[in-house]
Amino acid sequence: MKFKTKNTIAFKRVTKNTSTEEMISEIKELEEVDYSPLYNKNLPYHNYGYIHTFRVISDGLRLTTLKQFVAGLLAGIWIGLAYTAVSYATYTIKNDSVVKLLTGALFAGVILMIGFLGGGFLTAHMWYNRAMFKKIERWTVFLKACGLVYLGNIAGITIFVSILYLSNGFTAGHGLLMSKVYENFGLHKLYILGDKLGAKEAILVKDVFKSMGLVFASAILCNFLICLATQGAKSTKGNAGASMIMYLCVLFYFAIGGYQHSVANWYGAIVLIVMAIDGNPILLEGGQAFNAASGGWFILVNIIPAVLGNFLGGLIIGIVMSWFNKDFDDLLLKEARIKHLKEYIEERTGIKHLTKINDVKNEIKDHDK
Repeated sequence: MKFKTKNTIAFKRVTKNTSTEEMISEIKELEEVDYSPLYNKNLPYHNYGYIHTFRVISDGLRLTTLKQFVAGLLAGIWIGLAYTAVSYATYTIKNDSVVKLLTGALFAGVILMIGFLGGGFLTAHMWYNRAMFKKIERWTVFLKACGLVYLGNIAGITIFVSILYLSNGFTAGHGLLMSKVYENFGLHKLYILGDKLGAKEAILVKDVFKSMGLVFASAILCNFLICLATQGAKSTKGNAGASMIMYLCVLFYFAIGGYQHSVANWYGAIVLIVMAIDGNPILLEGGQAFNAASGGWFILVNIIPAVLGNFLGGLIIGIVMSWFNKDFDDLLLKEARIKHLKEYIEERTGIKHLTKINDVKNEIKDHDK
């Protein structure tokens, strides 16, 4: 679909020094733009998916504090459930290819549960992070939403893993299950550092930074796929079609590839922390040594660089997809900028549900005086 749009506006960041009159003038200019192409029912799938994803995430940033947190909590529980299913299904299998296939198939169930039961990931929000650099969204709004969802993700995983641990859910196979969880979801995700921790060898500074670099690079690739899966699922109105797109993207690329996901990796972190608190090494097979410091190392060397890598991955893929959908992206940015400016004016004046700017112009002038 082709249509003409004006050149993209270089938006200025709104500050306390930006006058209300300046914002009114910009809103009036933006309201003159024809946004009808965004609402065309005959859009190609890829355009529809991009537009719908942009709007869904933008609106999601403005959910209530409770909804943001609970959405993250649910997703965290689904991750705990899926990774536990993976552990139970694969801990006795020695064929790596079979283990990866089962891991992909079972972990992809998280996406189905989120789609049909609800939930939210921090990494999906990162698809939208370029909006802050474009100055059509506030960092405070974005970071608050991301923080609440992420706290919910961590809480959900913590609750699930803790209850499972207390119910002796990790004791199957006379310690074999616990050993596999410790290795696969803990040490292996730390690369070189994980090998050193497992062998209780001396850790060098270069080991730490090299491991962090590997996690960071893997996390970038991870969020390429997560963000594409998020957009792909919005490309069709049919739930079955959306679920299949999400399933295939995650199954064949993300889960099998073992890329670093800053939310899912908390499963390993919580397991390591709970093991350290319990101080019960007999859970490990054949007297395998448990390194009580591994939980702290995991957060430092895996979680932190994974968050940064996921953020960069979301930014890169968001920019690339915006180029591919440039005409629609220009309209979406302008439409979002109007909402952004109106929120500022509402906060400054106390006038709620601002719609047509001319209807309240005099009230705003009186307020500024």
